[in-house]
Amino acid sequence: MESGFTTIRRTSLYEEVAEILREAIISRRYRPGEPLPSELELARQFGVSRNVIREAIRSLQSMGFLEIRRGPKGGSFVSRMDQSAVARNLSRLISVGYVTINDLAQARMYLEPEVMRLAALNATPSDLEEIEKILKDSEDARRRKDDDKRITLNTLFHRSVGRACGNPFFAILIDTIMDFTERFVKTRSINPYRSDVHKPGEHREILEAIKGGDAEKTFRLAKKHIGRLAEAMKTWEKTYLDKVTRDPS
Repeated sequence: MESGFTTIRRTSLYEEVAEILREAIISRRYRPGEPLPSELELARQFGVSRNVIREAIRSLQSMGFLEIRRGPKGGSFVSRMDQSAVARNLSRLISVGYVTINDLAQARMYLEPEVMRLAALNATPSDLEEIEKILKDSEDARRRKDDDKRITLNTLFHRSVGRACGNPFFAILIDTIMDFTERFVKTRSINPYRSDVHKPGEHREILEAIKGGDAEKTFRLAKKHIGRLAEAMKTWEKTYLDKVTRDPS
């Protein structure tokens, strides 16, 4: 007869220590930029060996919670908000098939138009000034046919609009998505400007709608723009995987 209980997984000492330290960081007992106690002090507090502490610290470092600094003033420091660490973890999830490019494209398609709509309602004059400068630099790069620069500025445009939405959590999600999207484009050797994916003037139209505070127009323009990009990401990934399958070398 089934008992209905789940087998308990035995955790190692370093995992228990890492979890306690992680909770201390999340609860802001240790704030971003602050050091943890030394390995020796942590070993004394937890009543474990320094090897256990090292393993726990390595685990937290790999998850992006800690950064290791060398030198006389070195040690284990709580990471500041770093979306690239989140993006690296997302890359790992995609590489093992836990999250697919289709999943990411769908998330972007549903999230980003709403974030841009919020930007039309909440953007400050300094937000708009920053986005305008990025867009002008992008338009200049387009005239110079500098596609590498345009890819970088495209990422900055979307991230800046994300920050202008007024919701820090959404801004973090957009930062993470765009950081990974740029990595995806570059590692796959994709040039989105050699196709009709990026329509000239679309970013300008979106920015003008945001400037005008027209949330619904911004949403419509963004949905059309992001929808096309999301579909392109799926196509690019399929093409890449087909090529890898045919030529594994």
